[in-house]
Parts: sequence; structure tokens; C-alpha cells
Amino acid sequence: MSKTSSLTPVEQKRLKELEEAFALFNETSRQLTEAYEALQQQLALVQARLARSEHQRQQAVERLERLLDLLPAGVVVLDDAGRIREMNPSAEHILGREAQGRYWDIVERNVFLHRNTAGELVTHDGRFYQTSSATLDGQGTILLIQDVTAARQLQLHTSRHQRLNSMGEMAASLAHQIRTPLSTATLYVSQLDQPMPAERQADFAAKALNSLRHIESLINDMLQYARGGKVKEAPVSVNRLLKRLEQAMQPRVQQRQAVLKVALLPHDVTLIGDEEALLSALQNLVNNALEIVEEQPLIEVQAEVVNNRVTIRVIDNGPGIDDALREKIFEPFYTRRAQGTGLGLAVVRAVVEAHGGEVVVHSLPGVGSTFTLTLPLMQQQEAQ
Repeated sequence: MSKTSSLTPVEQKRLKELEEAFALFNETSRQLTEAYEALQQQLALVQARLARSEHQRQQAVERLERLLDLLPAGVVVLDDAGRIREMNPSAEHILGREAQGRYWDIVERNVFLHRNTAGELVTHDGRFYQTSSATLDGQGTILLIQDVTAARQLQLHTSRHQRLNSMGEMAASLAHQIRTPLSTATLYVSQLDQPMPAERQADFAAKALNSLRHIESLINDMLQYARGGKVKEAPVSVNRLLKRLEQAMQPRVQQRQAVLKVALLPHDVTLIGDEEALLSALQNLVNNALEIVEEQPLIEVQAEVVNNRVTIRVIDNGPGIDDALREKIFEPFYTRRAQGTGLGLAVVRAVVEAHGGEVVVHSLPGVGSTFTLTLPLMQQQEAQ
């Protein structure tokens, strides 16, 4: 008799259930084993793909690093606090290695002289840099610093070429304009050795002197325009410039029985440029006002500092300027006065633009005109 037949029905039932459980366990183990093997194969594929992806990422990083190293523009990464976190070699060349870890606004003030009206950063040796920025998703800012000195020099050469092209017109116009006052001066001087009353002799001498001064004004304007408005770079005190203007114009103001009010800045500021050229430009504006205003000339010169720029306004109570003429008056050889050189306002614009600034005119017919010169300061200077 077998062992199975000796078991009770209950035991036989339990034995059968146990055998079925073992069979199910074996089947489940086999399936788990197969699934584990398949998972291992899948994991191996994923690891291989990750390895390839990491290799490609590393290659991309290396290419990007080589590109940044070779990029002629400076690339600077700032953290959230505005400190320089990373720089490429071009940025190190522009800013210096010691800029690493320092605040950008401090580095900008130390490395660059000022930011001109075009938004370009200008160095102490006259190089021009243009900056652009982008936010790195809340992880700081990236700055791109491009050297645009060559483009600026090309612009200056183009401007110089245009001025040289104007020299032909200037020579013909100047020869014509000099001939009349020169003939007048010659005529009066030739009469001075003739017997005449002392009053008449003094009158002839004064008229000859006025003609010679007119010739001097013509020549000065021509030379200033030909130079392009700027011949040297030096610190210029704005208040000193305004004081010199007031002193230089006093004889002419008294002669015209005019009033000249010059308001100095409460706290002086400094710009970089050619003080004599700037003084000449301001004198041209005041002289124009004295010539245009026929009765009781009132001229005000005001200065204001806004956003690291100084604004100088020359305000008169003259007849004003028609809208159609507001741009034309800055063209060379254009004048509405018989004794005008046609270069005065052209010189003003050339001087101001040579200093990285701009000049605009606002006018109301019958009320007067305001010429506004805006010039960049030497560095971050705030009115106290």
C-alpha cells in the first residue's frame, strides 16, 4: 500500500494544495528570473545609452569651452549678487584676471573711463566696448563685451572723409566770405596815413579791426570744423568751463547791452575732452543768440547732472527757429545772417559729437530757442 493511499482524505487534500503551491512558486520564480534577466539587459542598454549621452555631452562642453576660449568677445558670468563668477580669456584680457570674484559695477568703474551716449564703454586708452546681457534663469547674468573700436574708428574716418569732401566747398565759400571783410579792412587801413580828424581816424581803425575779427572768426570756425571738434583729452571742470564762458563773453555782452546769466552747478563735475573746443562751441551759441536777438538780448546758460551726464542749455529770447530749419541750421555753410560764417553750429555739433555727446534745439517762434548739449561725465558722478 502506498503512502498516499494511507493518508486521510483531509491530508490528501492538503498535500495536493501544497504540491500546487510549490508548482506555482516554481513558475513564479521562473518568471521572476526571466524578468530579472530582461531587466539586466535593459539596464545594460540604458547604461550604454547614458555613456554615449555623457560622451556626447562632454564633447559638447569641450566644444563650447574651445569656442569661448577662441571667441574674440569677452564673456562674463555674474552671480545673483552681481559678482563675476566666470570669464573667458577675452574677458580676462579686457578686465584683468583680478576681476574674478569682484562686483561688476566696481570693475566697470575701474576699467572703463565712462559710458558714452551710445551706451558704449570707453577705456582710458580710447577703446570702445559694447555690452549686452541675458538672465540665466534666476542663476545670475551673462554679459557679452564686444570691442567695437574698429567700427568706431571707421565711423570717425568716414566722418573725416565727409569733412574733407566739404573742404572744396569750404575753400570757395571762405575765399568769397574773406574777400569782403579783407577788402574793407584794407580800404580803412590805407586811409589811416591820410590827414583826418582824430575821431574819424579812430572810427576807421575800429571798422578795420571789426573786419579783421570777422576774418579771424571765419578761420577759427574753419579750423575747428576741419579738426572734427576735438584735438586733446584732459579732465574738464564743468564749472570752470562755464566761468570761462562768462568771462570771455562779457565784452561782447556789454557791447550789445545784453544780459548773460550763467548758473553754475551746486557741486562741480568733470568730463574728459578738449576744454578749448568746448568753450568755442559754447561761445558760438552765445554769439549766435547775441546776433539773432535784436532788442534787449537775454541769454541764460544752465547746467544739470542726470544719469552720469551733464546737460548744458543755452536759452535765448530771440525770434525762434522754424521747424523746417531746426536740422538744417547744423549743416556746414548754412546761415541766415549776412555776416555769418555758416560753420558756427556745424562746429558746435562736431565738438559735441567728438566728445560722445549730442546737441538738440527746441524752439518756439516768437518766444526763443534752447540749445541743449548733453555730454558724458568722466566716471560715475552724482549731483550731491
